[in-house]
Amino acid sequence: MVPSVTAPQSLLSADERAAIAEIEATTSILQLVTRLTGMRFAGIAKFTDQDWIVCSVHDTIDMGIHVDDVLDLETTLCSEFCIDPHTLFVPQISQNGRFAARPVVKQYAIESYAGAPIFLPDGRLFGALCALDSRAMLFEDPNLPETLSLFARLIGCIFFANLTTDR
Repeated sequence: MVPSVTAPQSLLSADERAAIAEIEATTSILQLVTRLTGMRFAGIAKFTDQDWIVCSVHDTIDMGIHVDDVLDLETTLCSEFCIDPHTLFVPQISQNGRFAARPVVKQYAIESYAGAPIFLPDGRLFGALCALDSRAMLFEDPNLPETLSLFARLIGCIFFANLTTDR
């Protein structure tokens, strides 16, 4: 099963699109995530019950994942946050039976993954901050999980503030 890409217009509200456009900080955060992890792709995705919607990306390897792309949530590694809301690091996906068979892994040639769930301040799971690469990566920095979680928390607060402000 190959993950499907569907039309995103109905999945991101006008307010969400405006918040994403307004938040220059997300670009800087994604660049920092790639520097800290050594990975060459970082992105922010929103979840619906069934979809994974790309909100913002920093992609130096042209992985093929673009803003507004929509994938079936269950095919992504980020779907793990719906079950276990903690940072997830997979240094070599091809050696991990749990994740290696996921269609999205094969479609985008993903070999390493680092991610953190993005929660809004009211406790709702918004989506994920993730980093991907086609190379295996060592995650040697013991502070990396906490740092990624802090960035995800910051993104959640920024989105929440922009989405709840009366315009």
